[in-house]
Amino acid sequence: MSFTGGCLCGNVRYVAEAEPLWVCHCHCEKCRRQTGSPVATYVGFPAGSVAWLASEPTRYGSSSDVERSFCSKCGSTIGFHRVHETSLTVGSFDSPADLPVATIWKGHVWYQEHVPWFDTADEWTRYDTFAPGRAEELDALSGQEIRG
Repeated sequence: MSFTGGCLCGNVRYVAEAEPLWVCHCHCEKCRRQTGSPVATYVGFPAGSVAWLASEPTRYGSSSDVERSFCSKCGSTIGFHRVHETSLTVGSFDSPADLPVATIWKGHVWYQEHVPWFDTADEWTRYDTFAPGRAEELDALSGQEIRG
């Protein structure tokens, strides 16, 4: 399974060579600020499964366990990186319709911070913060070097 994508100007290009782990709409303030939209939609891949084909994106450490990435030329948001995952924005994929959304975990996270006048038409579960077990998973990985 292989998925390609990149930024608006083509400076950053990638290929994800794995089955996606999940897709989610994040409503947290940090994701909204990073993307400039009322919700950020990411697809998660295992760390090490994304290869940069052109320039690598610039990364910004938004917290101790998260780096956010973007193109240094055009500013396009590329992803969200943790120790064990690389999460890529759906809008950066060349063919987002090809993502196997029907067969992977999907949901809304940090819905407690959603913009009240905006929502999507899907029937995905909305979690106030993380999905059950996710906070514990991330706590257990806290402090490790970001590889994603």
